[in-house]
Amino acid sequence: MIKDVKLNIEGLSCPDCSKKIEQALASQEGVKEAKVLFTTGVAKVKFDDGVIDLDKIISVINSFGFNVSD
Repeated sequence: MIKDVKLNIEGLSCPDCSKKIEQALASQEGVKEAKVLFTTGVAKVKFDDGVIDLDKIISVINSFGFNVSD
């Protein structure tokens, strides 16, 4: 099933960081679309939850040193 989530990324203030997170998310199997807006600190992710789960998506963001809240 395809799901859409909006995640708040705490402390995101750099366009380069948002682009790197966006690319890392988009490269994950099961992620259909990823947009990360540094101006708002929001990640919008469309994914197939039969292939990838929300915990994995959050862990990708956490790997860049940011915390996520929903």
